[in-house]
Formats: sequence, C-alpha cells, structure tokens
Amino acid sequence: MKPKIFNFFDMALAMGASDLTLKPGAPPTFRQNRHLIISEEEPLAPQEMYDLFLPILDSKQQVRLNSTFEAHAMFPYKRKARVRYYVFQQREGFAGSFRFIPNHVPTIQELNLPEQLVEQACKPRGLFLVTGPAGSGKSHTLAAMVNAINKRFARHVITMENPIEFLFHRQQSIFTQIEVGTMIPTYQDALANALREDPDVMLIGEMRDQKTVEMALVASETGHFVLSTLPTLGAAPTIERVVSFFSPEKQDEVRLQVSINLVGIFSQLLLPRVAPEQPPSVAYELMIANSAIRTLIRDKKYSQLQSTMMMARREGCVTLKDSLTRLLRDETANADLVKAMLQEIVE
Repeated sequence: MKPKIFNFFDMALAMGASDLTLKPGAPPTFRQNRHLIISEEEPLAPQEMYDLFLPILDSKQQVRLNSTFEAHAMFPYKRKARVRYYVFQQREGFAGSFRFIPNHVPTIQELNLPEQLVEQACKPRGLFLVTGPAGSGKSHTLAAMVNAINKRFARHVITMENPIEFLFHRQQSIFTQIEVGTMIPTYQDALANALREDPDVMLIGEMRDQKTVEMALVASETGHFVLSTLPTLGAAPTIERVVSFFSPEKQDEVRLQVSINLVGIFSQLLLPRVAPEQPPSVAYELMIANSAIRTLIRDKKYSQLQSTMMMARREGCVTLKDSLTRLLRDETANADLVKAMLQEIVE
C-alpha cells in the first residue's frame, strides 16, 4: 500500500507546487506560484503524524527526531523530484515542511530572468551574488547560471550546499558537489578543500559568517568565479551586509576587496500573479560593477549606488524601481501588489 505522505507528494507535483505543509489539525497545504492553497482533504490527526513521516526518514533521521525533536534532509522521490524536508515538534505534535526541487535544472529563459545573467555567468573570475528574501528563488537562479556555464564552457564547477539541491550533469563542464553537514562539517572546511581541487567555478549555498565571506573573497581574487547568496534585497544593503561581517578595523580592507572583485549583484522577488496557476512575476535589481560603482563601494558611498545604476542602464544595470514599473505594464501581474512594492521603495 502506498504511504499516505507519497499521495500528498504526488498532489503537490501534479499542481506544480513548490512547497507542502503538513501539520495536525489542518488539511495539507500547498504553495503554488507563491499562493497558499489549502486542500479539501480531511484535517490530519495528531496521532498519525509520526507514522506519516516515517517513510521518508532513515534510521539516522529517526534517531535525531526522537532525541532532538527535529530532522531535516533531502529525500529523492521516485525520480520525480528531490524533496527538502524539515520535520519538527510543535504545539499540536509533529509537523513537516517540504520543498520540491525539480530534477530538471532550469534555464535563465525558463525562469523569465534577464538575459544579462547569461553574460554575467560567463565571467572568468570574480564574485557574483544572488540575493533576496526566503522563498524568492535564489537557488533556482544560481542553478540556471551554472546551467549556462555548463552549456558553454569546459570548467570544473564545485558546489557547496546544505543540502545539495539541484543535481548537475556534465555537458561541457565537470562537477563536484559537496553537501555541507554530511560530507564535510562546515562551509569553511568545504571552501578550504575546494581551493585544492583545481576549481574554475565555486558555488557557495549561502555566506553565513565572516570566515565564509572571507574565503569567498579570497577565492574570487585568486582567479575563480564565485557564486553565492545572501538574504538581503538591493545592491547597497547587500554590500553593507558583506562588510558588516567584519570588525570595524577590517572593514576598509574588505570594501577594497569587494570593490575590486565584485562582478555584480542580482536581487530578486517573486510576486504572485492574480491567478494561482500562473507563475509569479519576477521583480529584480541588477547591479553590474563598473569603475564608478567600484569607486563608490571603496569610498563607502552606498547612497549614490542607485543613481549610478540608473546612469549605467546601457551597461545592463536595472533598479528595483525600474523592474516594478515595467511589471505595471504586464496585464497578468498583480497590479495592487506591484504598486504596494513601489510605494514601499518610495517611502
């Protein structure tokens, strides 16, 4: 008999949902194109929750769940998708959150991202950051940029993630994929080892601490192309966040490093359209570092970045305001939501 949880997985995949939430006292709930869809299934009973999750938990994860009341990992589901799960204890009992990672690696075109990202992905060295809040599609954008590299160049790409999300297969490039926390203890360890493995491109799942940022900057200035993410929105806040990882006495040095090695910053938001079956609109800001932008970063004149990006539109720079204004002309976009975002920027 098919485990009940797999029925919910099939429902999610059939509707193209990105996320599934299972909690006691509520029916299965899906995230479809950023819309929350509550199913018409019967509410889940508290007493069934532990057994509901058992089919996806190996013995190690079961021990962890019983001892720490939480477990998280990646579960390959019948060659249909990879499911990133987090099972945890909460007030009514055990609950679970699941994100579906397609087996197909997306392209920049399929994600409706700007073509300038293809050009940025082709850079031989430097640091490129993809930023945005949780659930904004950063991992998909990174995967699409790596996909663009794979189709065009013979390069050695090393990915360091927790957990590994997209699985890459050789076209022009070769891949080494490392799962932080299971294959190696920390991002710092993964980066230190990666530098010994003759890489051309390094993908870091997230820059979480000073040491990871420091090593990413070193990798970018020693001739590697480094891709990573931060949970910031906008070019200026991203640079401030990178610099803030360091003590005040080191920040001038870090700003200089960033100004020299930064290739660009792509900040994105996914805005649900009116109809749940339509993919969300992508609002974004793209800063491509030129000499003027590098000087502003070095001199800590972040407030001038927006005006400089507007002057560099012909070079491919796009402000978030530009992108949102463009979305207002899209009849399928959620105009009220876009206007609210524009108002927030003005304020």
